[in-house]
Amino acid sequence: MKKLFLLLAASAVLAACAMPNLETGASMFSQTQQPMLVGSERGTKIGRACAKNYFGIYTEGDMSVATAKRNGNITKVATVDKDVKGYLIFAEVCTVVTGY
Repeated sequence: MKKLFLLLAASAVLAACAMPNLETGASMFSQTQQPMLVGSERGTKIGRACAKNYFGIYTEGDMSVATAKRNGNITKVATVDKDVKGYLIFAEVCTVVTGY
């Protein structure tokens, strides 16, 4: 029983590490969209660049504005948003760029 408790406690600690830093507070499941740069209008093209975190231990990906521009074939940026998804053991943060 003691080993099971220690395993559950360790899992909870690692899962908490995978949660992104949210202005809305931590929760087991969350999804938010946060404006970073707001222009006068949204662009006609959309590009996304994402980074993922697993168990709070391993992170991979490039969520830069430059990568999002390249992925959307955008030369002039209109808006930049941050799309954040957090689940118990997995988190994903994406930069979403619109432009022309």
